[in-house]
Amino acid sequence: MLETLMLTLAAPAIDPMLDDLSRRAVSFFWEQSHPETGMTLDRADNTVDKPKDEMVASVAAVGFALSAYAIGAERGWLKREDALARTQATIAHLEKLPLRNRGWFVHFYDWETGRRVWNSETSSIDTGIMLAGLLQADAYWQDPEVRAGTQRIVSAIDWNWMMTDGGNKPDSKTFSMGWKPESGFIEARWDHYNELILLYIIALGASPQVPDASWDAWKREPIINYGPYEFFTGGPLFLHQMTNVFYDLEGKRDRLGWDYWKAGWAATMANRQYCIDNPKGHVGYSADVWGLSASDGPDGYVAYGAPTAGPDDGTLAPSSAVAALMYDKEIALQAAYGFNENHPEAFGRYGFNIALNPTKKWMSPDVIGIDLGQMLLAIENHRDGLPHRLSASHPIVQKGMSRIGFERTFEGPITERPLRRQ
Repeated sequence: MLETLMLTLAAPAIDPMLDDLSRRAVSFFWEQSHPETGMTLDRADNTVDKPKDEMVASVAAVGFALSAYAIGAERGWLKREDALARTQATIAHLEKLPLRNRGWFVHFYDWETGRRVWNSETSSIDTGIMLAGLLQADAYWQDPEVRAGTQRIVSAIDWNWMMTDGGNKPDSKTFSMGWKPESGFIEARWDHYNELILLYIIALGASPQVPDASWDAWKREPIINYGPYEFFTGGPLFLHQMTNVFYDLEGKRDRLGWDYWKAGWAATMANRQYCIDNPKGHVGYSADVWGLSASDGPDGYVAYGAPTAGPDDGTLAPSSAVAALMYDKEIALQAAYGFNENHPEAFGRYGFNIALNPTKKWMSPDVIGIDLGQMLLAIENHRDGLPHRLSASHPIVQKGMSRIGFERTFEGPITERPLRRQ
């Protein structure tokens, strides 16, 4: 565990439960990343150190690992020289990975050999998540080797190729979700509200070939209402969290007048209220035990979500409820303590298991890297804003935010702000 790497430097104080969850998440990224390649496993058993049949790394989890090493070093949980060396090795390996297509990365790799696993796609969004973590690492370390590797990785990406399906859709302004050698570009596109905001911020900041109109091209409507809450879509909690753990959009609007922080807050509050209302009568739902997000379930991995979008079979995702900390401290703390008190069996060496279903008396044995990563960044932003400050200081992010036209509006309490200002 992480205690073997502790230094005497103390992190700024926060609630002890949150501090413990953050340390455990950093421990996951340190222990479940290959010590030489730096590739981070997609998931791990949360009770014992039990290797999988296939050691499958997620390139998105690698992005969160790069953020976690900076956090661990800053908090004194990792030795700085070790964290920097791991960061440098990871970036060097990313540059050498086979099966990169026009600079884009495959979703899943063998963590040692770099071979493609599960016939996975060259993924635009997973590449984007990796880049978001890479830019935070670059901003934190201010290291020539890290800087040079970051620049080479970003500059190698052919944004136009993924936006136009290799030129077959020359008028397209939205990105394909990916490409496979067996079948070509995936028909589904990043063209409606979800975690895509993260990808477009980086693309617009990294390349003048990406047109300003790409930001306008994806759909925000129809608007959803649940009780007093108004937002873009229901669905899994993670899609309202992924962008906002990397980028501080609170109190800001884009040039179109939209407030994406308000949208994420409202969708989160509606998700919790839906669990309190519990229309399907599932066991264990309450104001303290809630959270529908994409996760393992009794019948496999499912994009659980509510209200209005996504199934609900009684499966809850604790780490996603805790990640709501970015929007509301009290409900997230209630969830952290609520899950711990009511379901102590779901707490292991890396924190909360990915999911449990009290109705069906089922629990996943695993944690998943990107879910731990979102929770980690949410906690550390709550602590002192470190992840947000790192992203905001990077020139690529600054350029992307400027091209989108994000401006701080100072409109008062979030409950009083309209979703869109005309």
